[in-house]
Amino acid sequence: MKALSFDFASDPPMKAGPTTAPPAERRRLSGQCMDMLKLLRRGRVTNTALSKISLKYTGRISDLRKAGYDIRCVDRDRASGLSWYELHETP
Repeated sequence: MKALSFDFASDPPMKAGPTTAPPAERRRLSGQCMDMLKLLRRGRVTNTALSKISLKYTGRISDLRKAGYDIRCVDRDRASGLSWYELHETP
């Protein structure tokens, strides 16, 4: 059997995302991500509002972060479970 060899130094893998991939190769955001992004662009959004778009809103936030969006949890009320998220930068 012939062994395969790779030269990772000369051909590094390309990361997906708005800052590194050419426009044609960027991942498309899901409809839920786009809806959440629209809300976040208006200002602070609660986890309650985000959960109306997607029950797994934390997964969609992770998708948006992977796409290069800087979304932060800026406040949290541990007694009620309410959290507020903000979009800080856009790619």
